[in-house]
Amino acid sequence: MSPTDLYSLTPEAGSLESLEFETKYLVPISTAPSLLSWVQTVCSLDRSVPSGSVHTVYFDTPRLALLGEKIDSDYLKTKVRVRWYSDERGHAGPAVFAEAKFRVGNRRDKVRTRLAVPIEDVLARRLDDRAWAEWLGPLRQLAPQLPARLEPTLKLQYVRHRFVDAASRARITVDEHVTIDALNPARLHGRTPATLPWAVFEYKGVGRDLPARLAPVTRFGARRGSMSKYLACYQLVTRTAL
Repeated sequence: MSPTDLYSLTPEAGSLESLEFETKYLVPISTAPSLLSWVQTVCSLDRSVPSGSVHTVYFDTPRLALLGEKIDSDYLKTKVRVRWYSDERGHAGPAVFAEAKFRVGNRRDKVRTRLAVPIEDVLARRLDDRAWAEWLGPLRQLAPQLPARLEPTLKLQYVRHRFVDAASRARITVDEHVTIDALNPARLHGRTPATLPWAVFEYKGVGRDLPARLAPVTRFGARRGSMSKYLACYQLVTRTAL
């Protein structure tokens, strides 16, 4: 099976991940290569899905209410996005997903469904095209509590490396080269492409804190933080400090 085929795999539509803790660290982009080398010595590569690029279109209300939940550090937060993947050579897989991510404090849950939309159609659409909002239809059936009006705000992409902690079976990802490559001109104005100056180390497991064997992540200049790629990218392209 090719890397592109692997990205076509999806959980059953509507399946929910069990609530788990999500811990993030921001890592200076200059030390990301060294961090990746170190992670490979303490964790196993997740060979079920190879490294590749993640492409995400974030949705929000006309008044950016979902972004506001993050800015205000609300206890309950929601993200809505359409996502697809490409392999290390930049070849996009055929699968396109819509998902809603719900945070309760520092725990999360997610509902995801595969869309019956050709990847060629997705790649050809500007973010101000009305088709994007229509594509959320299947997701709304699974998560009817979503806001009535949602439209694309921005698109970003990054390279994701996936690992598994053998002892706890927790999942670790390292995201680098986080780049905003498109904006909805009806919603935002700013310069693209624009790249964030750090990578993201993320631990997803049943505990609130990293296992001791992963604690040396701080030696690479990593600092723990409740960051949002969506918010960070919004701030970067709009030059807004919120």
